[in-house]
Amino acid sequence: MAKYVLSLDGGGVRGLATSVYLFELEKRLKKPLSSKFDLVVGTSTGGIIALVISVLEIEGPKLLEIYSEANLKKIFSKSFSSFFRTKYSGENKMEVLHDYFGTMKMSDADLPCSILAHNLDTRFPTIFSERAHPELFVADVAAATSAAPTYFPAVEIESNWYVDGAVSTNNPALIAFSEGKKLFPGEEIKVFSVGTGFNNNFVEGSKTKYWGSLSWLRGGIIPMLLESNLEHQLSQELIGQNYFRVDSNLNEVASKIDIKTMSNLELMKEMGLKWWNKFEGPSLEFLDES
Repeated sequence: MAKYVLSLDGGGVRGLATSVYLFELEKRLKKPLSSKFDLVVGTSTGGIIALVISVLEIEGPKLLEIYSEANLKKIFSKSFSSFFRTKYSGENKMEVLHDYFGTMKMSDADLPCSILAHNLDTRFPTIFSERAHPELFVADVAAATSAAPTYFPAVEIESNWYVDGAVSTNNPALIAFSEGKKLFPGEEIKVFSVGTGFNNNFVEGSKTKYWGSLSWLRGGIIPMLLESNLEHQLSQELIGQNYFRVDSNLNEVASKIDIKTMSNLELMKEMGLKWWNKFEGPSLEFLDES
């Protein structure tokens, strides 16, 4: 019997669309996601969702609460004006994470999970899991995987410093496939990948000729790097028919992982519902639930 791996992209508050889609999927399955999937893998906001599913076994409605306006306003407050500091302190984000995870450790996971963060000391991604890191606090791992550069400070865990897992890979589908192969040797691995939407923002090449670092930041270099389709293309080629992807163009939904997205929360909920309406049939067929 095939083993199903849930792979969740990064994307800041756009994870709300992911959560709405997963909520609808769970309703249709009539059982918790943790009962359908054999492993969950996530990076950045997808890493937080993965931990909630794995450690807390929270069902749909509670999953949506993470992206409540109250939580997001708290996380994206204490803004700094200095060019030489991160935009937000990270303290409020940690408070919200502690509200959910308390002093739980990775060993408390009921569903195997693999969470990506980028190690600044080794310059390689680190994959946190209940298997390799049972004594780590879940809140610390959640803070590390979502420590987006320029927005939140790096997080120290066991004398190493970590930033957002999306710095290494924003779509962790290939890592999900690899982790599944290691955890379930000899089994067929199916990767169910959920994105956070992508932009088709056009940058006119000739205008970038004399751009410096500040101009590239203004021009959206970070979202541009995070939304590369390379990972998706490679996953299609290497995993083949055992790879399924839920994602779409953001269109009118703002892409910035910022407090400015507050007015777009309803639009992101709409996007999650549109994903469900569009992908319901193929999703259930891939999961052998049709």
